Amino acid sequence: MSAPRSNREGLDLDRLRSLADDLGDPAPALRFLTKYLSMLHERVERIVEAVEQGDEEETTTAVLSLKISSAMVGAVETEHQCRAIESMIREDHFDYAADALPALRQTADRCVAARSDLISAAHTSMTRHSGFFRA
Repeated sequence: MSAPRSNREGLDLDRLRSLADDLGDPAPALRFLTKYLSMLHERVERIVEAVEQGDEEETTTAVLSLKISSAMVGAVETEHQCRAIESMIREDHFDYAADALPALRQTADRCVAARSDLISAAHTSMTRHSGFFRA
């Protein structure tokens, strides 16, 4: 098994190509990535607010949503951070979850700052492979 193709921001391009394969077309996968990046700060802030309010249900919903969409686009670091926060919330450790929020914000900031590069890398990755999307 080959190692996943990632860029410096931790985007696993194999996962995004897999989404494109499942959809039968790269365009919706690229649109999903673009929408994901445009909403990332808002989604992280939803988690922050829910943690600060100690709202287990809202935090779990927000974290699961971001975790799943991060997995779909290949945002591995964000996915892992959400998985950790989810575990903290399930164990009723809101204080630990609150301590994890600055790192989640930093990851989101890096992704958003690299938005153009991420989208370009994803587009290039999907269009340069022979066949449908696979090398």
